[in-house]
Amino acid sequence: YEHARRKVAAFFNAPHERQIVFTRNATESINLVAHAFGRTHVGAGDEVLISAMEHHSNLVPWQMACEAHGARLVVAPIDDRGELLLDELERRIGPRTRLVAVAHVSNALGTVNPVREIVEMAHAQGVPVLVDGAQGAPHMPVDVQAIGCDFYAFSGHKLYGPSGIGAL
Repeated sequence: YEHARRKVAAFFNAPHERQIVFTRNATESINLVAHAFGRTHVGAGDEVLISAMEHHSNLVPWQMACEAHGARLVVAPIDDRGELLLDELERRIGPRTRLVAVAHVSNALGTVNPVREIVEMAHAQGVPVLVDGAQGAPHMPVDVQAIGCDFYAFSGHKLYGPSGIGAL
């Protein structure tokens, strides 16, 4: 396990292998953040920001967390080309935003989001970012230090690994 953890950390350029948490897949990783982070950081009147292109794996956990804690789910729109309207996303990051959760690559549209830029926008206001990398990791090099995200979720089977393995 520790050898695999080191390999995953190196693959994603994680600062340390201790930061790799094995899960069953990207969905479980996102759920883990929604439940653990959500329980301690999302409360009544707070907001979680996602985009209109999110897969259910990065939508439903946030719907449930917001409902459970009295928070509001805010959705940033996309344009007719399926691209995230960055100015609208940035406008929606406010004093009650507790997390931004976005896909690296849309599973339905193929849109590649500028996650580094999104992270910079969110971090400028002290907001952490979760990136759903289920589609990003298999199609491009991923350097989590360069992206700067707080959480990156992926599924092993999308990277030609076995079913039932993923990591956060």
